[in-house]
Amino acid sequence: MKKLACILLTVLLLCVLCVPCFAASSVAVDVAAVISEDGLLTLTLTVPEGSGLATFETTLHYDAETLELQDVAYGAGNMTTSNTETAGKVGLFMVWSETQETAATLATVTFQLKDGASGTTDFVFTDTSATDNDDNALGVSIAGSGTLTVPLTEEQTVTDADIPSTAGKYVAIGGVAAAAIAVIVVAAAFVKRKRAA
Repeated sequence: MKKLACILLTVLLLCVLCVPCFAASSVAVDVAAVISEDGLLTLTLTVPEGSGLATFETTLHYDAETLELQDVAYGAGNMTTSNTETAGKVGLFMVWSETQETAATLATVTFQLKDGASGTTDFVFTDTSATDNDDNALGVSIAGSGTLTVPLTEEQTVTDADIPSTAGKYVAIGGVAAAAIAVIVVAAAFVKRKRAA
């Protein structure tokens, strides 16, 4: 009876140890945003090495009152398509003939900032899913929590054009006054010394 209990316990222990091997993997999709001087906002979705993606899809939600969709370009996948029919949403779909094992740019989505765009804007990813080559579902985290907040305006910087034309005159007058006071102080000290002598 003890032998049977030991054998059952050993089998049970081996099963418990093997469970993590069959657990679904997860993929972290990073999202970076860059705004150019001409008002183009570019979102780049990337995956690290060893993601094992065979399919990937997500819906990107954006503020259509602030941004106008310009382009969707894919950097990986053998079959790709986008759903851009609805303003404020972009559907991204990708399929690989072999899994994505190297680090790669999945897609680049470009927007034009509309006139008056300021403050921040949110990009929200929903309906995100992925599978591996065996059609097993992969856990996906995209942009961390699924939302990326991007500032649309930078802090104001002062340039030469922002400085009033009279500012230089006041600086010059102040400099002359300071020099005159210094001359008076030196002259007074010289006269004082001469009298003391």
